[in-house]
Amino acid sequence: MTEQPQDQEILLHALRDPARYPHPTEQVEVVETHISTVFLTGTHAYKIKKPVDFGFLDFSSLEKRRHYCEEELRLNRRLAPGLYEAVVPITGTPEAPEVDGEGTAIEYAVKMRQFDQSQLFDRLLAEGRVDAALMRRVAEILAEFHQQAAVAGPETPYGTPEAVFAPMAQNFEQLRELIDDPQRLEQLARLEDWTRRQYDALRPLIERRK
Repeated sequence: MTEQPQDQEILLHALRDPARYPHPTEQVEVVETHISTVFLTGTHAYKIKKPVDFGFLDFSSLEKRRHYCEEELRLNRRLAPGLYEAVVPITGTPEAPEVDGEGTAIEYAVKMRQFDQSQLFDRLLAEGRVDAALMRRVAEILAEFHQQAAVAGPETPYGTPEAVFAPMAQNFEQLRELIDDPQRLEQLARLEDWTRRQYDALRPLIERRK
């Protein structure tokens, strides 16, 4: 895992200033995830990827972050074209950045139209506003999306038993490096053994589904 460089820490702090955005902004709210920092400005949200490398994803260089911003835009526009607007450069200096400014980019952000945060599913659930009709509509949208998705041919590695199991094996490798407690390591070993036995049992089914 790559820690945040000092320059990005300075940049993220500076982007809390409403004056750094190209549109009228009164207040900036910051939302953190393990891989991104999102700045909510009222009309738009700007998501910046953290310079981390977790093995299964690698945002450790500016060029990689730009690439994956563009991939996020391309992929997520399929289901939310009205929200995902552009990938924009952040120029200037970490102390005085300009979002979607002129000059050399020091960082990139996914620009999205900000939606009403009360419509997040966790808030709908807390307020008892998730019902069968809503879940049916979500299921219909996902089913149609999956029906239209491209199909990987039999000559590709996608869907092979080895490809299905690889992320699970990687999880155990990475977790072992982070655990010092012997009891936790023993629990991890038991879980890994169970996972491998389940994989061996289900391998014929995975092969048939491929």
